Amino acid sequence: MVFTIVLITQVTIIFSVIITLLTFSIGFGFKEFIIKKLLNIQGQIIIYNNSKRGFLKKKIPILLNQFSNKNCSIRQIHPFSEKNVMIVTNQKNVEKFVFKGFYEKDYNTAFFKYFLVKGSFSKIKKNLFSSQKVILSQKISCSLGLNIGSIIHLNFLSFKKGIPFFTSKKFYVCGLYDTGIPEFDNVYMIGDMKHIQHINNWNENFLEGIELFLSSIIDHKKMELLENKIKKKIPNNFLVKTIYDQFDSDNILEWIHIFNVNILVISFIVLISIIINMVVFLLILILERMKTIGILKIIGAKNKVIYKIFLYYVMKILIPSLIIGNIIGISFLILQKKFRFLSLNKVQYYIDFVPVYLNINDIVLINLSIIFICISTMFFTVFFIINKITLIRVIEFE
Repeated sequence: MVFTIVLITQVTIIFSVIITLLTFSIGFGFKEFIIKKLLNIQGQIIIYNNSKRGFLKKKIPILLNQFSNKNCSIRQIHPFSEKNVMIVTNQKNVEKFVFKGFYEKDYNTAFFKYFLVKGSFSKIKKNLFSSQKVILSQKISCSLGLNIGSIIHLNFLSFKKGIPFFTSKKFYVCGLYDTGIPEFDNVYMIGDMKHIQHINNWNENFLEGIELFLSSIIDHKKMELLENKIKKKIPNNFLVKTIYDQFDSDNILEWIHIFNVNILVISFIVLISIIINMVVFLLILILERMKTIGILKIIGAKNKVIYKIFLYYVMKILIPSLIIGNIIGISFLILQKKFRFLSLNKVQYYIDFVPVYLNINDIVLINLSIIFICISTMFFTVFFIINKITLIRVIEFE
């Protein structure tokens, strides 16, 4: 009987360690990945200039000082220019996209670090701004039947006295990106801003807008406060948009919040199961060792001695279980992080594999929490029962 309950308790602790490790690592892995994605796809706040000439690049440092605040610091500011382009496909259909241009020495390198899936970043840095190169999303490349090295003709749409006209340019595909956000992947091509400046007859100091990259994700209300603050400090011919205006960020943030809830709920259930198993284990152990407890009391052993004996039993079960649980759980997470054998539907989860975030602090916290729960449960259970046991009851029990 004792052997069976010991085995059940050990298995429960092992699975509790594994489940809690997986819950924390995968839950925080999703949060880290999605937050980094939202922080690096494009600026969380975008300021456009509606005038035909754009605005001067030298004004950017002034804007940075104006908009930074204690609650939400601006991590970086990058200039950009956008222009609508049309592509005639082999089926004679006209597809509309947006050509997004950056400066060679001032662009968000984190975008390429996280989202470039085909093409060398070192070659892209060298070629994108020195020749007719463009980067497409995987979605666009598939729909147009293009790949690295393919030629693509972009027709830039402009207006002169209200009359639309096109300027055609030939480009070579030098890279493919994939953010997993359809609102971005279905629309944007990335290249050098000089092409837009040339078409608009701007010099190199003029640009269409700037992207403000924040240091952290903030909710809709805080974003609105920051947006209103910016609007008060810029001329009326400027247009301010936030990430919430372009992407379905509200749902993504709610989805991130669900992970917090799931981590708490699963951890709570695991700890409750440990407590129940420890209580059952101790009750059975006390019943099986009732005669031994009586003998110890007869020879004058104090309750502290009995507590230490039970603590020894608990630690003898707990330590091997923790070691086995940690080895299995951490090994599984390391393998998943390296080989990504667990895949996901990217459309639903914004990522095509199960992300893992291994943090030594989380691992230590999980193990200390389980040790604390087990020892606390042992002391409360043993304290409550042992103090109620008298020699007469031991004799009657026998």
